[in-house]
Amino acid sequence: MPASPSSAQPSRRGQILAHAETHFAEHGYQGASLSAIARSAGLGNPGLLHHFPSKAKLYRAVLEALATEVTGRLERALATASTPAERLRVFVTDQVEWMAVRPRGIRVIQRELLDNAERVKDAHVLPLQAYLLTALGLIEAAQASGVVRADIPAVALLCSILGTLSYAVVVRPTFHQAMSLPELASPEHWSARMAAYVLSLIETADQ
Repeated sequence: MPASPSSAQPSRRGQILAHAETHFAEHGYQGASLSAIARSAGLGNPGLLHHFPSKAKLYRAVLEALATEVTGRLERALATASTPAERLRVFVTDQVEWMAVRPRGIRVIQRELLDNAERVKDAHVLPLQAYLLTALGLIEAAQASGVVRADIPAVALLCSILGTLSYAVVVRPTFHQAMSLPELASPEHWSARMAAYVLSLIETADQ
């Protein structure tokens, strides 16, 4: 039985979000244009505004979709882990895998964390909050069980994990050209190595 049109292709709203994600990833919130997003999605401005009445609402919808996606991935991955050490490693591994399959998504999040200093002060909803609090809780549980260094605040360790993994992705192409090291040749191999390194830095000596 053939699939119905609604199940065979994304909804119009989903298509807009996909095109908007690309524009926000490339240009950031300030640089992205509703007109350019509308053209990319095959719409006029009125058609886009029918679904999202402002750039702020469209941007928030993109962030909420990304937050739902990455949080859902993490929750499913954590279902296979039991101990605090396993759960922390699953978090780091899942972050690496998500960055590999969703480079545009991670770029939007990177831009949001870097560029939102003024907007976040007035934000009533923080789409990434649940994901960040879940990650923070994983680190705190690992600290309480003695598998992760307790002399550094959990939030600093979270910053180290996310910062290391994100920056590793950003600099790999330039590093590869400048240094020609074997571990830099493959994005997947490089990210996996960096994940192992950051875990080795934050875990206690007996791990």
